[in-house]
Amino acid sequence: MRALDLEGWQRKTVQEAADLKVTYGLPEHELPRGGGVIRAGDVRDGRLWTSPSAPAAPLDGRDNRAVLAEGDLVVVLVRRVGDAALIDQRHTGWVTTRSVGILRSSDHDITRWLKIWFQTPVARAWFDRHVSAHVEPTLSIDRLRAMEVAVPPPGRIETLSRLVELIQHKRALNRRIAADAVTLADAHHALLVRRHRQSWTPATFGAVTSVMTGRPGRSQADLSGVATSRIAPADVLRADPPHIQGGQETHAEPGDVCEPGTVLVASRPEGARAALTWFRTTPARGVLAVRPSDPSDRWWLLHELRSRSEELPKIAQGRQAREISRRAFSQLELAWPGDGVRRQFQEVAEPLHDRARSALEENRLLKELLDRVLRDVSSIAARI
Repeated sequence: MRALDLEGWQRKTVQEAADLKVTYGLPEHELPRGGGVIRAGDVRDGRLWTSPSAPAAPLDGRDNRAVLAEGDLVVVLVRRVGDAALIDQRHTGWVTTRSVGILRSSDHDITRWLKIWFQTPVARAWFDRHVSAHVEPTLSIDRLRAMEVAVPPPGRIETLSRLVELIQHKRALNRRIAADAVTLADAHHALLVRRHRQSWTPATFGAVTSVMTGRPGRSQADLSGVATSRIAPADVLRADPPHIQGGQETHAEPGDVCEPGTVLVASRPEGARAALTWFRTTPARGVLAVRPSDPSDRWWLLHELRSRSEELPKIAQGRQAREISRRAFSQLELAWPGDGVRRQFQEVAEPLHDRARSALEENRLLKELLDRVLRDVSSIAARI
């Protein structure tokens, strides 16, 4: 980002930049009935996750400071402080709750820039310093108004906004591609089970796979053993699409290390999740590592486990259904067709997962590019 020089940059407060409005939404008892409301949970990853299926309800002449207009920036003020999204025509006329701030400027490029600014390392650090946390992290609207912002000249805003938006749109597209690829494989698995299961010989997981339970982490770092990544239950539960992309770097005894292609399983009361790992991993406590005798069978195994998400917590231990024992899992029956059907499924599922994997890898590289842009913006801010 060598083009990011100091010329034309200015330091302003959020209040000065958002020169028309810096406020927050309405309390619950003042919200209009029938929809048209944006809550903190609707603003995630820089986007609005609401479906404007009906026109916004009028406020019956009450305070309209929380009514949104195109070009406004809505900002989360509670818990995920600083996550922000722009308002377009679809949400014009909606309102926000008190947990969501509203920024409006006479220049829409300014709100586009503030959305980017709130993602920079310097802004994230500012949020961490200025939130209060009596119950959960909360940023007051007065503190937000006083936040300092490095504002580039108009032409630079346009260039940086296009770059950041292109990266974010491409990452969102890749996530949809990966999710749809896995959904197609899920559908093909369900079709084969529905059509042919009655003709398959019953089997158990213990008969067709080897199962290993994860162990508690060591109390202190041990540099001996094999370099690996320790995978916690949370890593498996949030793997969507079901590909493990990272974990805590560590060392482990060779017998505790799983090779690439192992299916990892973690359970919670609301459902179990299964995910495939593409590198050497060591499961932590609460994670099952499941390996078929033939590596090509991992695709059938993965989707069979995905189809059993609601069933698996029933054999887990404890009220929180957090640990599935090796013995209980091994005794569980599964749909295990003959070699021909499993090979047929592999021919369909493997290319789909390869496509999902390539989309996720591209997103990793795009994330590195975005992080570099945001770091460079922070560097400029420190010098003006």
